[in-house]
Parts: sequence; structure tokens; C-alpha cells
Amino acid sequence: MPRPAKVPPPPPAGYLWTPEAARRIGLSVKTLWNYAHLGKGPQPRRIGRKLAYKISELDEFLANQLNAEPDPDRTHESRPAEPRTTRRPARAAA
Repeated sequence: MPRPAKVPPPPPAGYLWTPEAARRIGLSVKTLWNYAHLGKGPQPRRIGRKLAYKISELDEFLANQLNAEPDPDRTHESRPAEPRTTRRPARAAA
């Protein structure tokens, strides 16, 4: 006899489980997990053994990402351009 499929319980009202939250804001589940681990982005709530994200916080995070101003401290992090060199040195005239 086949086993019944395990269907996760629905999240509490106003919350989404991690896979649905990742789809809603356009990130992978792994990136969302990394953000939670680093304390960056929307913070999850632990419900049993699962993480749930508040929908209003997901929408706020997405709005902040879309309207983000450039960070003035990070504007000049790149290295200056290196001078161009030829690939092969020119042959010396005999």
C-alpha cells in the first residue's frame, strides 16, 4: 500500500514558509537562508522545525532593494585601471 504524500501544514496567517518566501522576493532558498544566518534581509521566525517569514517584512525588503541608494562608502572600492601591455615583446632589430 503506498504511503500518503507528506504535505506541509499551512503557515500561520500572514507568514510564508521559506520556499514560498524565496520565490516571492526572487532569491534562492540558500540565499535566503544565508541572509538569515548573517542577520541580513528579512528575519525568519522559527515555528516548530521550520522557518516562516512575515509577508509584510518580505514586501518591505523587496521595496528597499528596488529603491536602494548607492552606498557612498562603497563607491570607490575598485582598483584603478592597470596600464595596457602588449602580449609579446617586440623583436629587436638585427
